Amino acid sequence: MTTFDLAEIRGFAADLGTRMDRCDNGEGMECASLDDSMRHYASLCCEFRENVRSWGREVFAGRLAFDPEVEQVFRTNGTKLYSRTLETFEFGRQAQTPCYELPGVAILGFALRDLYVLMSGWVTPALAVGPSARQGLVLEPDAAAEAICRIESLPPLLADWQPADLRQQMQYKKLSKN
Repeated sequence: MTTFDLAEIRGFAADLGTRMDRCDNGEGMECASLDDSMRHYASLCCEFRENVRSWGREVFAGRLAFDPEVEQVFRTNGTKLYSRTLETFEFGRQAQTPCYELPGVAILGFALRDLYVLMSGWVTPALAVGPSARQGLVLEPDAAAEAICRIESLPPLLADWQPADLRQQMQYKKLSKN
């Protein structure tokens, strides 16, 4: 995705649903076997997770304004994807016997775990405001004033504080002498 606007996110979600339905109905070659279906669901989980993480990074860096509707679409469809993937995973685990091995079970298990971590530990992305500068960040005057107020409200460093890195310690000493 490129813009992460609401229409694009809804289109991505609809496409994700269509691809899950097509696989569950046995359409196409990508889900010709149970192992292929599990691999397909694993790729859907990875694609979803990467898009959510990219969206979060864009919001965090200030290149994209946070839209709660976009977040809601991501969360709703992430939950749907997780539950359908879990059903496929459980079916694959039950179908796997000591004589017949499905490599897709392990692949899907890892993708399912990553999706679970994303969805259960969901953090709403926000613009980064901290003591370090962000490159390429252009803020509106109101947002810049808010960022300055938040930075100024941070507690001061301890009197004997020094960076852990030796090079940074030398630079810090030079700066603190001025």
